[in-house]
Amino acid sequence: MVKPIPKEEGLDHTVAWMNEGYLFLSNRMNQFNSDIVETKILGKKFIAMRGPKAAELFYDSSRFIRDGAIPKNVADIIIGKKSVFLLDDGQHHKRKQMLLNVFDEEQLLKLEQISRNQWGIAIERWEQIGKIVLLDELERLFTIIVCNWIGIPLYAKNVSLRTKDIRSMLTAFTNKGKNYFQGNQAKKRALKWISYIIRQVRTGRIHPHEQSPLYQIAWYERSNGKLLPIVNAAEEVLNIIRPFVAITRYACFSQLALLENPQIMQRLREDALYVNWFIQEVKRFYPAVPFVVAKARESFIWEDRYFPKNRLVLLDLYGSNHHPNTWDEPEKFIPERFQFLNEKEHYRLIPQGAGDLEFGHRCVGEEITTQMMRISLEYLLQLDYDLPDQDLDYKLNRIPAQPSSKIVLQNIRTRE
Repeated sequence: MVKPIPKEEGLDHTVAWMNEGYLFLSNRMNQFNSDIVETKILGKKFIAMRGPKAAELFYDSSRFIRDGAIPKNVADIIIGKKSVFLLDDGQHHKRKQMLLNVFDEEQLLKLEQISRNQWGIAIERWEQIGKIVLLDELERLFTIIVCNWIGIPLYAKNVSLRTKDIRSMLTAFTNKGKNYFQGNQAKKRALKWISYIIRQVRTGRIHPHEQSPLYQIAWYERSNGKLLPIVNAAEEVLNIIRPFVAITRYACFSQLALLENPQIMQRLREDALYVNWFIQEVKRFYPAVPFVVAKARESFIWEDRYFPKNRLVLLDLYGSNHHPNTWDEPEKFIPERFQFLNEKEHYRLIPQGAGDLEFGHRCVGEEITTQMMRISLEYLLQLDYDLPDQDLDYKLNRIPAQPSSKIVLQNIRTRE
């Protein structure tokens, strides 16, 4: 027997979503005591879900597609037209394989070498200037690292502009949409910049290494044997740059976790296994991606609930990672909980989504995220500093979330 999905009263709940941010979906699920509810945002009906079973369903490509799921104005800034994130079936698999090839073991090793070199340079600079805003510095650092790794020429005079534009894209929907115009303009500038680079590669004026991400994307051939249009190739490059720089939120929250849990710092310096648990707990505990969206491929019934064809569906990532039925004491920061987590439970911890990496829509950058968090933590643990008075709280109605002060450090020095 089909059961009705609990439905929130009212014509539209966009304002409530903007006011509540990461907690919007969970608030309604808690209200109805149900892990599946129906709501309406931006004039469209959504079915929202949370929890491991919901995640497993959501990443079943026989049930859901991504094409047409994300509103155009959102997709244009965050993802771009005809990106791998918006493809399905054979097209998605072929483009995904290209990205997986880009992120092979050799390239990850190169990324680590570049990262360590740039971290060393950054810390020397921080020691000289004395006082930094950590999140701003991390965004600058990660922009330099990712452009170096991809193979994109980035001149010192342009670092601030490129970093600012990437930040504007990441925060385009923060502050109740007031940053949308800035994010849109930043996306246009970045797309023009990367399109120029792609054109330079194809005309032989720039010669990136053949294994570099820039070369692989610039010369990627579609199923019809034709190269990607320059603008689409540029979008795919930006879809590496933008989420890479977004990892700075995790690195910044790692520092916040150190400040809030100073008793674990020595263990982190000595215990590599505990470092793994700490990284996983940072990704679980702190807010990053609030939810992901898909569209029902066909009508179906799941868990006695009816999903009509073309219905938009949200998977609540933040709510799933804080679900009291999935996690003991979910509002406490406890790295040790991952000592007991079975690595085969692919649908339990889902900070960046879930599913099959090769054939599904699981984020291809998860390994890079973990790698960069580990490197960042290693260097952050090497620092001594003074902590001036500031607001370290983060607001869950701001997407993406960040400590209000972005963590100010002063009198920075390397530990003896």
